[in-house]
Amino acid sequence: MGGPCGFAFHHSVWYPTKQTFSMKFTLALLQIAPTQSNQDKNLEKGIRYCREAKRGGADLVVFPELWNIGFTPCPIDAAGRRAWESCAIDQKGQFFQEFVALARELRFNIAITYLAKHAPKPQNSVSIINGQGEVVLNYSKRFICNFGKQELLGPQRDREDVGCDFNCDPGDSFEVCTLAGKGGEVRVGAMICADREFPEAATELMIKGAEIIVVPNSCKWDEMRSSLLQGRAFENLLAIAMANYPAPMTNGHSQAYTCVAWKEGVPAETRLVQAGEDETIILAEIDVSAIREFRRQEAWRMNYRKSWYRNARP
Repeated sequence: MGGPCGFAFHHSVWYPTKQTFSMKFTLALLQIAPTQSNQDKNLEKGIRYCREAKRGGADLVVFPELWNIGFTPCPIDAAGRRAWESCAIDQKGQFFQEFVALARELRFNIAITYLAKHAPKPQNSVSIINGQGEVVLNYSKRFICNFGKQELLGPQRDREDVGCDFNCDPGDSFEVCTLAGKGGEVRVGAMICADREFPEAATELMIKGAEIIVVPNSCKWDEMRSSLLQGRAFENLLAIAMANYPAPMTNGHSQAYTCVAWKEGVPAETRLVQAGEDETIILAEIDVSAIREFRRQEAWRMNYRKSWYRNARP
């Protein structure tokens, strides 16, 4: 199915099951390019693509990391850093409130990413707004990457060596919310970019009840990262989906996985969908009923992980 914005939708393929009722929840992963830190243009484009995703049948739309500033790096000089920090927004501002109004208008769930006001440093955040225009989840990247700390101390300083995270405060918890889709309700959690490289993040979300994890992202993608994402889905018996920026900013490959690794003893493909490098909306249809049935069959695996994790924590 083509769209007026000049991209094609990509759908996942599902295998039939014995269930008479299959509850599905569709994610729209926005692999779209920003206009650097121009928040007005990023707002306009984000709204346009949300509308297109809704027309395509999505229940939840997910933006790539730090959409409001287009993942613009923080300058090295003090004045530049102050200007970058001034781009941080709160939930009362126009940028955020436009998405609140849109979610309410479309009766549609939106996971919007942004540089959030916070002291002493801003935070790399995602909020999920439900179809009533209510903010039901707030999360700030917890496993931040302090790329650039040593570079800033040296005589030869290169902004490209300094990541956004160095200039951000980390979050302090992982959260899960309940979202309504066309087929029913599902429990959704969020992490951001490098969080997915740490098993603790997905495990904590699973323990808190997540059935789907969404991952706003901004980095070059490779098969190792795909393998990690696939592993997070299986080990926590849930679905996981990542939204990345297109080339040349990164190299795209937004993708989604389910934990349902076999059906009736036969191995099943767990990669639901994967984009190429170009700008696109990618639709990932997640069979939540199949995940719940797989969890029932593999209850020993989930119970063991929950018990081990709780006993291992100080």
